Amino acid sequence: MKPSDLETQQRLRTFQDAENRPERIVPLMGDASTRLYFRAFYSSGRTAIIMMMPSAGRGEEESFLQIREFLADRGLPVPRLYEHDHGLGIVALEDLGDDLLEFVVARSSENEIEALYAQAMDLLVRLRRATDGLTRGCPAFKRAFDLKKLMEEMDFFVTHFVRGLCRLEPSPAALATLYDFFTNICSLLAAEPRVFAHRDYHSRNLILHQGRLVMIDFQDARMGPAQYDLASLLRDSYVTVPHDFLDKFLAEYFAAVPTLGQDPSFERFRFVFDVMSLQRNIKALGTFGYQLSVMGNRRYLSAAPRTATLIANTIELHPVYIPYVSAVQDLVCGPALGLTEIVH
Repeated sequence: MKPSDLETQQRLRTFQDAENRPERIVPLMGDASTRLYFRAFYSSGRTAIIMMMPSAGRGEEESFLQIREFLADRGLPVPRLYEHDHGLGIVALEDLGDDLLEFVVARSSENEIEALYAQAMDLLVRLRRATDGLTRGCPAFKRAFDLKKLMEEMDFFVTHFVRGLCRLEPSPAALATLYDFFTNICSLLAAEPRVFAHRDYHSRNLILHQGRLVMIDFQDARMGPAQYDLASLLRDSYVTVPHDFLDKFLAEYFAAVPTLGQDPSFERFRFVFDVMSLQRNIKALGTFGYQLSVMGNRRYLSAAPRTATLIANTIELHPVYIPYVSAVQDLVCGPALGLTEIVH
């Protein structure tokens, strides 16, 4: 739950009243989390991004701070930390501007877009190389995309998208088929070798600042399949990545990092990428359902049809999943494509 308006104002006022604090603070558009964001303006002309936790004094920002330091220590681009007030649950960070990759792509040429995604892929390779083989020093190493976590995300989708937002009550047979599909893909993914995953490495969490992409929103990083961040970036709910870019970048990533698992072939790597894309895109629809039906946040409404199209196109790539196409169409893709009508 986000802090109340009164609590938010009190915490910001306390932050501003202390020594060397900003003169003015304005709210910014948030994300799908319970955190609040603001831009702070200082008398020196400097600005900063203020990240406010849902509760003061509970240490909810610790994962973000620890992972930020872990990544920064390895030379990876993350916002600089200016200040942390534990008692207020407030973190002041470097202001990277407003050029989310999503926005930059919308105004760029095809060649510029390819260069941006090449940079994003290079950063993923750097992230992989900087974290390979490490097992401590970061909260991410204690969390994993195991079967329980992956299936919890599928349950969340059924609760908040199928039943919550779309108000559907599937027949027992349809629901059993859908869960058979979920168990199939989640079991496969849970059995994959795990690497450090940002977890939300997509166009709304990469900011172009002074010519380089910087990562944000990494506090939920955890161990997962090597394809997890690739699926986040290349099967993005917010930006359509051309197929030729996708094929090119997957091949380049595969060639640049060590092969994991018993099957070292690119074909297996690409298959797991598709399966990971299915799970993550369905999970994204669950998030959209929650944001729309519970939080009243319409920011994600326009992303649902693109996400549904990604799921529909991906599931048909592999014959092993053909038996599930009908259930996925009826309970996942169809409702998402008609989401505008449902919401209105």
